[in-house]
Amino acid sequence: MSDLVSARLVPLNALLLRAAEVHGRRLDPAAAARKVREAVSLTWVPDGITGDPLALVKRLDEHIAGAFRPKGGTTIAQHMIVKMPDSIPTETEDEAYFAMLVAVGFAQKAFGGHAVFAARIDRDEKSTNNVDVFLAPIYDKRDRKAPGGSKKAVSMTRHLKLLAEKHGFDVKGARSAKASKQSQGKALQTAFADYLVHHGFRALRGKPKTTSGSDWDSPEIYGAKRDREAAEKGRQLIQNELQTHIERSEELHSREKELDDRAASILRDENDIAQRTAVVREQEASAQDRKIDLDEQKALIRIEQDRIRDRHMDLDFRATSIEADREAAASDRSKAAAELEQANETGRKVDEERVLLQRALKAAEDRETIASNKIALNMARERELEAAKDRMKHKENEATQALAGADHELKLAKQERSQAKALLDELISLTQPIQDMVARVAAAFGSARKALLAQGGNEATEVANSPEMKRIFALGKASDEPGGLFGHTNLKDKNRGR
Repeated sequence: MSDLVSARLVPLNALLLRAAEVHGRRLDPAAAARKVREAVSLTWVPDGITGDPLALVKRLDEHIAGAFRPKGGTTIAQHMIVKMPDSIPTETEDEAYFAMLVAVGFAQKAFGGHAVFAARIDRDEKSTNNVDVFLAPIYDKRDRKAPGGSKKAVSMTRHLKLLAEKHGFDVKGARSAKASKQSQGKALQTAFADYLVHHGFRALRGKPKTTSGSDWDSPEIYGAKRDREAAEKGRQLIQNELQTHIERSEELHSREKELDDRAASILRDENDIAQRTAVVREQEASAQDRKIDLDEQKALIRIEQDRIRDRHMDLDFRATSIEADREAAASDRSKAAAELEQANETGRKVDEERVLLQRALKAAEDRETIASNKIALNMARERELEAAKDRMKHKENEATQALAGADHELKLAKQERSQAKALLDELISLTQPIQDMVARVAAAFGSARKALLAQGGNEATEVANSPEMKRIFALGKASDEPGGLFGHTNLKDKNRGR
């Protein structure tokens, strides 16, 4: 037993609603293919409705009469396909009708109390626990211009959104309309399972989806698969029936041949009797013509006549039996011919039905191929979109990393510049006093050398040209040249320029 349940909504436009009505009347090929037993469908309509419960178009018009219908959009009703758990039996009519009432009660509660205009449970198919519920939810819409400040209005989405919010889904903040519909579908599944458990039935909700996209076949593909299975079963049944008729035809043909042989044998016996009768008559005529006077000959003739009479009676009796057998054979031959004609007619009908089933199978395969191609195209487009999103996200990550690296390099450069500036300032503070002192010493020795040279004399010249005096003089000259004594000129001014 399985206690798994499901409730799925299929939007209906005017064309699909008419198709659902034809299917409910069991007039479409799908209904014929799925039929496995003789059983009528059970129906439900609201109290006070006396019209045909299978006339969905009229029941919808009657249901929404006088209510406001938003303009735009083609959906005029919703078809809720409900799978009941095995804990709610559907074997008998009373059990099936009760299961249908449970499904209708859930739909009315989930969609505001005034939503269902018809329901049906088919009992001629293999599965008897599926309920078809047709609804168009009606609610009180605020309208200051209407009497009482409100008016009756039809909405296909209002109650679903409220149901989704009740079960914790953020419908308004959904990233797309598709995501919002998926949230509504999940909420409907959960609400149905909770409803059954609350009313004391065993029911299990299926595991929530973890991937995007649809995990159930579309109505076209589902119908194509079911049609294909039904056509295959029908073809097998017809093939078996055709084989039976062929075997019956061969048996009738063999019986007909036996009857023909028996009729031929009877005809040969009739010819033999006729020939013998002619011989007897010739003998009687010869005996009468000869008119033998002898008593012995007369006695012999009487004996021969008696023997011939007995033989004639025996032949007459045999001829009567053969005639009866021939008439019985003719009757059997007529019956065999009638049965053969019926078998030929049945074979012709079987061939016609096989051609129709092959066409239906081909049409089902074509619909399945088209639907599969559409699904494959949509999946390919979704994969391309996901790949493009991944590439865009990868590029954004690379740009973010590059920007973070540039910011880091800029911070390091600023830190190095600050450190260099601090070192330069420290170098200036250390070398500037030494440079000033060297300049003063060089200037003093330069003045002393000039004074010695001005005095003249060998001693003054020797002192002025001594190595010590030359080094001091060179040191002073170096401090006066560009770049200074330590390779930079006026470090304070240079640092100030920065």
